[in-house]
Amino acid sequence: MSDACGELRYTITAAHTRRWVDEALEGEMRRDDALAERLGGMQQRAVLPMLVLVPACGAGWLLIHRGATLETGITLALAALLLVPAWHLARPFATRLRNTMARQQAHGTASGRPLNRALARLTLTLRFKPLQGEYRVQFDAQGMQVVRAGQRPASLRWDEVVHVRETDAFLVVACATLHRRGQAYWIPKHTEAMDPVAYRQRMDGLLRHCRAAPAMA
Repeated sequence: MSDACGELRYTITAAHTRRWVDEALEGEMRRDDALAERLGGMQQRAVLPMLVLVPACGAGWLLIHRGATLETGITLALAALLLVPAWHLARPFATRLRNTMARQQAHGTASGRPLNRALARLTLTLRFKPLQGEYRVQFDAQGMQVVRAGQRPASLRWDEVVHVRETDAFLVVACATLHRRGQAYWIPKHTEAMDPVAYRQRMDGLLRHCRAAPAMA
């Protein structure tokens, strides 16, 4: 059979999806850690302004509700005069408070990490498990079609291919829509459903088509 067209038969197994879960899980945990660090940093940076600005806001509230009397004028003048020294005096306390918040945040992140990891693993497992099953990839000079029993075939023309890469175990192919979603067709490099030599030859033919796609030029 010419390598310009052919068919690949393979099975996505539980071992494949476990591997995808493990790889995706590390990315999820890194994103969670980065988000927690950003939020914690924002909270810590807000400590000193809050300590100083809350009294100033209180003085403004006093002016609004009591009117511009002599007493409120004196109060606001004193508040303005005290604002700068109060800012400097609050710095040591704010530093201690920020350090305490940082320790509590680190402890909370560490103690909650096992649960977060378990929940993320469960979510990813539920997402990937339905992908297990038998597949066929048919390809020719126009494009490829991914076929799975009981489901509508998915077609991809070569001029739609925008992303192609190889891992140690998979050929990964995606069009623009799938690539934006972080999705792709993951085609195993090895299978038990076909003769290994024939599968490798047809895989090479498929890869040549993918790499010759206009977007890959």
